[in-house]
Amino acid sequence: MFDGTDAHYFHTGSRGHHSVWDSRLFNYGSWEVLRYLLSYARWWLEEYKFDGYRFDGVTSMMYKISLIK
Repeated sequence: MFDGTDAHYFHTGSRGHHSVWDSRLFNYGSWEVLRYLLSYARWWLEEYKFDGYRFDGVTSMMYKISLIK
C-alpha cells in the first residue's frame, strides 16, 4: 500500500498473494521492483559484508510464475 494501491511492487488481486505463506508476490516484470530489490541487496552487501544469499521458496516462485504464463 505504498502508493495507496496494492500494486506498487506486487501483482494485483489474488495473483499478488501467496495464500500458503500469507505473503505478497513481487511483480518481477516491473523495472521499479527490480531496482528496489537490487538496491536492497546491495545495501545488505555493503552494510553487513555478507557473501551470499539464501533463497527460500524458489520452487514456489517458479511454480507461481509457470501458472501465470
